[in-house]
Amino acid sequence: MALFVCVCVLLIPNDYGVVAGERILPNPPAVTAESAILVDLQTGGIIYGKNADVRQYPASTTKVMTAVLALEEGDNNRTVVVSPYAAWVECTGLWAGHAMREFDMIELMLLESDNGAATALGEAVGGSESAFVAMMNAKARELGMKDTHFENCNGMPDANHYSTARDIAKVSAYAMKNELFRHIVASERIIMPDWQNPGNTYEAENTNELLKSYPGCIGVKTGFTNAAGGCLVSAARRNGRELLCVVLKSSDMDTRFSDSAALLDYGFLCAENGLAELPKN
Repeated sequence: MALFVCVCVLLIPNDYGVVAGERILPNPPAVTAESAILVDLQTGGIIYGKNADVRQYPASTTKVMTAVLALEEGDNNRTVVVSPYAAWVECTGLWAGHAMREFDMIELMLLESDNGAATALGEAVGGSESAFVAMMNAKARELGMKDTHFENCNGMPDANHYSTARDIAKVSAYAMKNELFRHIVASERIIMPDWQNPGNTYEAENTNELLKSYPGCIGVKTGFTNAAGGCLVSAARRNGRELLCVVLKSSDMDTRFSDSAALLDYGFLCAENGLAELPKN
């Protein structure tokens, strides 16, 4: 890999690489994602950014916020009944009238990215989808997500539903402090009661392919719509260091994984070279 010597301090807010004095560091990889950010989870230091403050459709990375509120404000053992409206949401694997334990529904939402589960959780925790969305936007303000506005619980495209790589990184870093969230998003598959066939079990498989292909991957959430392109929040641990990466609007469903893997590799290589942390943002 080509190397370069950074001999001055350079900081471009929306498209920046490494600032590390006169250290020899690798060139950042070329990625297809229109927006991306790479963050040190322990320090909050930003290692890499590309259009990190440009508004994008977040697709199902939205469900990180939905999960945060469901875990903090909900009741894991409560039974949630899927409403006709939640069952109508595109690509849902649930049907009206089906009942699930709330925690199982959170797992289904995070692993399989079920849109109906996200909507049903919002209705259960907030009383209605609109009330829950208000909670999402309030939590976003609390977390300092300055360029985010939610219109739904699941991330389906809407002109008023947007976020940025930086803001998605903020809520994801916050979510990773919750041990239950960490456990769910790090799981390749989870066995849960089968809501369609009582007495049987259902195996939910994680849509995050990096859990199988990237050494040290510990989560977190995929996303894709035609409008949003390939989206992925990923996190990995190596030699005691944890990095979190967000890519938005990668060129397709596959490049969201290759973009993220390349950026994580870059971050860990920078760490090995003694990267001086950039300021928190």
